[in-house]
Amino acid sequence: MEEHVQNKPLPESLSVLAELLEQYASGSGRITPRPRGTRLHPETISVLETALATAEVIGKVSKRPEELMVFGNGCYAAGRYEDAANAFLTILHSEPSVSDARFNLGLTYLRLRRPEDAVREFTNLLVQQPWLAEAFYQRGNGNDDIGNIEQALADYTRAIELAPTYVHAMYNRGILLAQGGRHQEAVSQFDKVIAIAPEISNCYLNRGASLDELGLHEEAISSYTRATDLNPTNSFAWFNRARTNYYLSNLNEALTDYSRVLELTPDDAEAFNNRGLAYDALKDYEKAIKDFDAALELRPYFAEAHSNRGAVLEVIGDLDGALVAYNQSLASDAELASAHYNAARIHSRKGDVAACLNHLDRVLEIAPQLAEDAADDEHLGWALEIKGLRRYMEQEDGLHDEC
Repeated sequence: MEEHVQNKPLPESLSVLAELLEQYASGSGRITPRPRGTRLHPETISVLETALATAEVIGKVSKRPEELMVFGNGCYAAGRYEDAANAFLTILHSEPSVSDARFNLGLTYLRLRRPEDAVREFTNLLVQQPWLAEAFYQRGNGNDDIGNIEQALADYTRAIELAPTYVHAMYNRGILLAQGGRHQEAVSQFDKVIAIAPEISNCYLNRGASLDELGLHEEAISSYTRATDLNPTNSFAWFNRARTNYYLSNLNEALTDYSRVLELTPDDAEAFNNRGLAYDALKDYEKAIKDFDAALELRPYFAEAHSNRGAVLEVIGDLDGALVAYNQSLASDAELASAHYNAARIHSRKGDVAACLNHLDRVLEIAPQLAEDAADDEHLGWALEIKGLRRYMEQEDGLHDEC
């Protein structure tokens, strides 16, 4: 009798939904998840939602695991994660050994941003199927979301051991290695991904970022270039290449790259600010001011852009305008050492000793490493001497008091 029930055909509405899931989405059995951040085409979602609506009545009252599985997968594909979870839980309540339902439930919990529940389900599944690489990989994603980084690394490593060409596990392991500052290992991991799947733009992007951290800037630029070749709309790769070009004083190249970023993401305040710095370095102050203004229009409390704008105004002789910009910067971020430093310089040039010393005190509290720069600065060296003299006199007064 049980065998007869299991072999019973799906109702027509669920059968149609199952066919659509197999053809367009993530399957009608164990879900094959899409990479994070990817979405089904809106037309596909519309077709699935229509089929799901037709199957709704049966799916919500059915007790048959195979019917609930199709309905749950349909809900998952359409983004109805609570309904999907309820369907999979109903299956597991009556038949806890249905591993595909447990796997799908774990995935659904990840989508619902319930990583602790996801980790629990994948852990239970691995008791049943300890060789399932996909379960280790997805448990790694859950542990990553929780912040259990070492356990996530261990899960990705085990997934790779079980499936040596598991690109997603290899890529995510590289990301975590980089986040942990283990950049040499990260580069090696990304190289392994590239050997298997050389078409992943973001792999070159993240490889480049780790190379930058290792001080291998020319290699990093080559990696970013490969990322942009593979995906000309990868704004992060253009941005990173621009930043590295600026660091290497390849200023015209940096301008070109930042301009490309702004074509792709015209609301990127960071790119406007950084391109302004490149124009500043090239002494094109008018364009630099224009870019800083654009950054501040997008982000009015962008402290660095205010400070950078002030620096250009100071260079062209507008001391009052520069001081206003530095004060605006400090209103947005009172701990920005560069703004305090520059404000101290302006007050020194204007003869306001007290204000100069107040800002210089804050510089030395926030960034004591700037003391050497201040000592060599024509407008701040004397202020440090005054501070030293005052400290000496205070110490002398203290000694006399003790006597």
